[in-house]
Amino acid sequence: MRKWLLVVFLILGFYLDNTFFNLINLYGIRPDIELAMIVSLGVLIGSGPAGAIGFGLGLLADIFFNKIVGLTALTYMLTGVFAGFFYRKFYADNIIIPTVTAAIAAFLKAHVFFIAALIAGAKPSYLLTLAAHILPCALLTGGAGTLIHLIFKKALFRPLWRQAALKLEKE
Repeated sequence: MRKWLLVVFLILGFYLDNTFFNLINLYGIRPDIELAMIVSLGVLIGSGPAGAIGFGLGLLADIFFNKIVGLTALTYMLTGVFAGFFYRKFYADNIIIPTVTAAIAAFLKAHVFFIAALIAGAKPSYLLTLAAHILPCALLTGGAGTLIHLIFKKALFRPLWRQAALKLEKE
């Protein structure tokens, strides 16, 4: 894996998620790019590394942009761990797995934040929030997960698969 390229992608995703999409506010509807990246990494590199990367990205986002420190870090870490379930499975190469996993993870993350808002004393309407924010964001995150997974497979991991195939041919 090209680690320097992964770092560039993570920085770009952090910028898109926390700065760019906040500037072009479409009524709060935006994909969660970092979450989609963590899901893709979970499928491609496994639970441990994806969970650690998710925790680090979430903690940075919490420190710089959120009032509740640790909630985003926890959700991103758990997302990486659960997405790692598909690591090295025969169906993990299918693009549907990271797409659906990213959409479900975004759906669950939005519910965690909704419950945190209720605990903090807010009284939002659940059905309105579900229809106006949670479902569109989950669908956008799933779509972004498709693109991100294709990019990660092509740019980061395809050279490794070629090297492994060449080693097998030599033996």
